[in-house]
Amino acid sequence: MIRVPCPVGQSYRQKFREFLRQSRYSDGMAVSKSIYLLAGTDEFSVKEAAAKLAEKLAPKSAGEFGVEIIDGIAGNQDEALKIFARLHEALNTVGFFGAAKLVWLKSTNLLADDKAVTAEAVKEGLTELSETLKRGLPEGVTLLISAIGFDKRRSLAKTLEKLAEVKLFDAPDESKQAGDEDIADFIDKKMRTEGKTMTGGAIATFRDLVAPNLREIANELEKLCLYAGQRTELTDADVRAICSASRQAVIWELTDTLGVRQLSQAIAALDRLFDDGEAPLGIVAMLVNQLRLMLLARDLIERKLITVRDAHGGNFEFVKAFGSLPAEATAHFPRSKDGALPNAWRFYRCAVAAKNFSSTELIRALDLLLEANRQLVSTQLDAHLVLVEAITKIARK
Repeated sequence: MIRVPCPVGQSYRQKFREFLRQSRYSDGMAVSKSIYLLAGTDEFSVKEAAAKLAEKLAPKSAGEFGVEIIDGIAGNQDEALKIFARLHEALNTVGFFGAAKLVWLKSTNLLADDKAVTAEAVKEGLTELSETLKRGLPEGVTLLISAIGFDKRRSLAKTLEKLAEVKLFDAPDESKQAGDEDIADFIDKKMRTEGKTMTGGAIATFRDLVAPNLREIANELEKLCLYAGQRTELTDADVRAICSASRQAVIWELTDTLGVRQLSQAIAALDRLFDDGEAPLGIVAMLVNQLRLMLLARDLIERKLITVRDAHGGNFEFVKAFGSLPAEATAHFPRSKDGALPNAWRFYRCAVAAKNFSSTELIRALDLLLEANRQLVSTQLDAHLVLVEAITKIARK
């Protein structure tokens, strides 16, 4: 067994380099392609898949000694170099009596675009590890890497793409239709696994209440299934009874109720946002963004470029029609940093609300919010009262 020498006063970087010099020329290593990489921005899916794969890869005959788990999270250069040293030692140490062995670098951030691990010494460590993997693993040793984030520019990432069996998990981006569909598929799969179904109303309410984060979705679905017990069909009432409303859900409740001029419910949602510590200026900015989308939707409706049907299937019709609009029809729309249009499913909700307002009313609503913003910035008026007054005037016909 080769161990990292630890003379007093020697830095981790020096120890790491010395260890590599020892291990680089080790003889008797047979090339092994037993390398697996599970990585991506979707932390929940990476961890879930890695746990299942680790259980599958763990040598059954070696018992608890057949798996060596290395915590891969580094907060700085020294911690990163410690991880590299431990990993090299684990890879170069065969199991007891020559038994097979699984080395699991768990939930590492060393492959991510993370400021904590961008030091030059860390980059050198990644390069050295790449060279080690190219030379091959000892006979019977399997390496599993689960990485939160995956920067393909890193040397180790490039090596792993060539040598390892790679599976990437990217977090769904709900600003894009594909991301919204990924979330819907995730919910459907979880429900089928539990042997349950959700009514259309239950799915809509669940999506409204729960943030588009797979870990949170999974947690809320588990709570919902436990609450339902033996019942196989979950209803809207079940979802409302057990699922926690996210900050995003409360924001949408405010904009949706304001959009249909339900003043009392809009004020109740506003109160919840204040209770949760939401900044008044942030609420104004959110409302401005929503009303701008409503105005854009109203313009499309008036020009007969799109129709809005607030009924079953209307959302799918709208999403399809919105995606088919000519470029000139949406050239003036706000876009995300990557140039994407507003999410079509969210825009549908704005379009439904826009049917309750004329273009003149929407422009006046934006003026009211501009005045509310001015009062919040330049006066000592109570912020809650300023916003209640603004949304009251917006909701009234």
